[in-house]
Amino acid sequence: MSIKITRTLRILLVVFIAVYIGLTVKGATPSQTSFETMCKVIAKYQNKNTQLGNNQAVKRLYKLNPADYEGVLLYQPSSTMNAEEILVVKLKDKSQANDVKNAIEERKKTQLNTFKGYGATQTDLLNKSIIDVQPNYILYVVDGKASVIDDAFRKAL
Repeated sequence: MSIKITRTLRILLVVFIAVYIGLTVKGATPSQTSFETMCKVIAKYQNKNTQLGNNQAVKRLYKLNPADYEGVLLYQPSSTMNAEEILVVKLKDKSQANDVKNAIEERKKTQLNTFKGYGATQTDLLNKSIIDVQPNYILYVVDGKASVIDDAFRKAL
């Protein structure tokens, strides 16, 4: 009797592990949230230190071509003395995620070098910035309320 129970428990354990691995490998599913809806959510967090950026600004600051993505929203610093910004990219394909993340990290590194030595407040904001990579969206936020903005982003997904 105990051999049957042991064998059954082993089978159940193997099935459980297989299901767990399958779900882990599959990963998260892409968000069905439209880019327009996401823009409305993020727009609530735009502040006086940022201004709406255009495609040229995205190309200049991030070396990304907005036409390659389903959507790109940028609130860029309104002054060269400010580091606050928000970037939202809706990917066409998850294979684009690494390129966008690398571009964001390069932008952050450039900004940290710019403010090094004299912009302690801006450097602190950059050090506390958030890069949130989801299956089909990426958020980069440099703001005193970065975690609040990231929470709103995640809820909108």
